Amino acid sequence: MSWTRSDNEVLATLQDAVAIDSVNPDLPSGTVGEKNLVAYLSDFFRDADIPFETYEVLPNRPNIVARLEGKHPHRALLFEAHLDTASVSVMTIDPFRPVIADGKLYGRGACDTKAGLVGMIHALRRWKQSGEQPNVNVLFCGAIDEEHLFRGALHLAENFTADGAVIAEPTELHIIRAHKGLARFRLIVHGRAAHSAKPHLGINAITKMARVIRRIEEDIVPTLAQKDHSLTGGATLNIGVIHGGVQVNFVPDRCTIEVDRRVIPGETPDEAVQPFYTLLERMKQEDAELHVTLEPFLLDAPMETPEDADICRVASEACRHVLGRAAFTGVPYGTDASKFTRAGIPAVVFGPGSIDQAHGAVEWVECEQVLQATEVYFEMIRRFE
Repeated sequence: MSWTRSDNEVLATLQDAVAIDSVNPDLPSGTVGEKNLVAYLSDFFRDADIPFETYEVLPNRPNIVARLEGKHPHRALLFEAHLDTASVSVMTIDPFRPVIADGKLYGRGACDTKAGLVGMIHALRRWKQSGEQPNVNVLFCGAIDEEHLFRGALHLAENFTADGAVIAEPTELHIIRAHKGLARFRLIVHGRAAHSAKPHLGINAITKMARVIRRIEEDIVPTLAQKDHSLTGGATLNIGVIHGGVQVNFVPDRCTIEVDRRVIPGETPDEAVQPFYTLLERMKQEDAELHVTLEPFLLDAPMETPEDADICRVASEACRHVLGRAAFTGVPYGTDASKFTRAGIPAVVFGPGSIDQAHGAVEWVECEQVLQATEVYFEMIRRFE
């Protein structure tokens, strides 16, 4: 478990953060959740003399919010990073041993998204140390539960307001102003159990579900080709989970699938689910023995912020100043940003690292990108008015 702490204070803080287990407790291998990372951040802000508060969103799972007071207190810039990480059960390295080798810092959360989090808090600390007052109020918000149901970001969006928001995710230092949302739901077919020696006495839920899946492939999947977005790409659909049956000599009385439908800007999650309701009603009219229900369990809106929004202009200027370049793009995954845009807060997603390393068996982030992101966040504070 030994590791050498970096001489660079930003990277050393990132090592500390990665060494703290904050796996989402609703995921495999999750235990204590985010509270120990919140305790560490509390000490960081206390030492930096930056006021902060914690807000218990779920039992023993608080958000943390720190604040710098600005010259114009009626305006605010919000930085947000999620505190939880994905499961460590698939990892082939020690997830909480934050070694640095060949310019990369390893460990769970190093990329997704503690690197961005650490860059943000150090940008605030530098402003505090400078003695200069920022133009506007600056908030740092650490949110729980991004890896599961976004409940931390939802709580923040309901209780705080701002004129622009920057959400930390691994974007390879590109500015993300659009991303997809999602509709996740279960389809449950209810059959009738019987002995497999007399299958005609039962209703086989698995074979009924097989027909439902085939009709989804035939009737719904082809329509997705008509749904496209210049920044995020097209709408997609994936059936990721299936459960059914008890033992081989039973006619199964239940079969469940879970569907992930990615929603592009311009659509709503409810609109994305509606064709499934329509298809199932049609199939039930065709087959009196088909008993199927649809249960949504996560509906999350997509996000798109206009390129001429203040936060986009500021992000672009800051990137050009620090990196010598600025590029707007979109991504196919979802983030906490859509909770803020839905609440009327224009947002961009920006941070060090690549999504290709997030959730992987070996997670890492380039140290240089972490330091560059810290400078960009600092410049965003300077330029937001």
